[in-house]
Amino acid sequence: MDFYVQDPSPRPWKFRPEGYLVVILSDADEGQRAQAVLVAAGFAARDIKLYTGKQILVNFEVYAKRRSVADKVAGSVMDDSEGRELYLAYAREDRSALWLRLPDDTDVPKALRALADSNYVHTRHYGPGKQQDFRV
Repeated sequence: MDFYVQDPSPRPWKFRPEGYLVVILSDADEGQRAQAVLVAAGFAARDIKLYTGKQILVNFEVYAKRRSVADKVAGSVMDDSEGRELYLAYAREDRSALWLRLPDDTDVPKALRALADSNYVHTRHYGPGKQQDFRV
């Protein structure tokens, strides 16, 4: 089970992402297709991370077990809890999540155009100080 958790720290669940496009896809196969499409469109493979619903849930379980009382109090103030709960709900439906690092907001339209034929259900862009949702 540990192979799902690449970073042993609980940080991935606590940070407020910026410079990422998160795409929720129908399943793991569609996630792999979307990843290939983005690479073919010129996005660097190193900037793309794909997680299955099972991986997301296992990673969150590990994170939840590691949280201290102080983390729970601080986390409730600092975390994007609405985003986390939405993300976990999709994972429970066995959806995949593709995270594309996009430090430049002007690349968002290019990524969305590349993914136009992908079977995704929700996309959220975390830009500087804001987030924007795209639902299908």
